[in-house]
Amino acid sequence: MIFFDNIGHMITDCEPDELHAFAQEIGLKREWYQEKGWYSHYALTTQRMRDKARRYGAKEIHPKELVRKLIKKKEQPV
Repeated sequence: MIFFDNIGHMITDCEPDELHAFAQEIGLKREWYQEKGWYSHYALTTQRMRDKARRYGAKEIHPKELVRKLIKKKEQPV
């Protein structure tokens, strides 16, 4: 599943390939992916991009919930 918060951080709770495919579908470039270890994400910098992500099926969540999902994903065995 793809998630984003009202600040504009877009993540997935699955494999990064899912996030990259979704980002491409909504018009984001792969080089815009911000690899920050456990906090890797795309930044949706405008309300228009957040609205588009929502229309394509991403779920908007509270920033604290987004962080919880990132921590949970980090703790999963590889």
